[in-house]
Amino acid sequence: MKFKQQRIFNYPVDTVTDYFLENEKPAYDMNSLENVTQWKIIKEENVDHRRVGTKEWCAHAQIPPVLQKIVKPEMLTWYEHSVWDRQTKTYSFQIEPFYLKNKVKCGGKTSYTAKGGDKTQRTFEVELHVSIPVLGGVFESLIVQLLKKNEEQDYQLCRAALKKAFG
Repeated sequence: MKFKQQRIFNYPVDTVTDYFLENEKPAYDMNSLENVTQWKIIKEENVDHRRVGTKEWCAHAQIPPVLQKIVKPEMLTWYEHSVWDRQTKTYSFQIEPFYLKNKVKCGGKTSYTAKGGDKTQRTFEVELHVSIPVLGGVFESLIVQLLKKNEEQDYQLCRAALKKAFG
């Protein structure tokens, strides 16, 4: 299952990417996303024009009754292996779940492009495959709905953070 969302920020692309991707600390607390219970950087290092990192995410979600025998709350934890490419202004990621590693494949990217001199287009793309007979599609739909909600919240928090920082 694929999901793609494009958003516009009313600030130049270098302002947006420097603020969100080059700061020592995040522009907002990732734990303020409704479905995130914990987020932390495990490691990050600069390699040429890229920053390579690993983050740990823990989520909270209402698990539908049909999935509760398979999915326990503690299973909603994963590593995000990421690369921020400063030249292409693309943040790519692969998800490594703590559980069901051989059943869940997820990855994607967020790219930033200039739209005129004073606007930035952010394009978020993710592809998810859950290889569990019969229930894989249910898992995918549930997870993509959560991703959509988090993307919307992230966009609103990013807009607010930019406005606070730059007016």
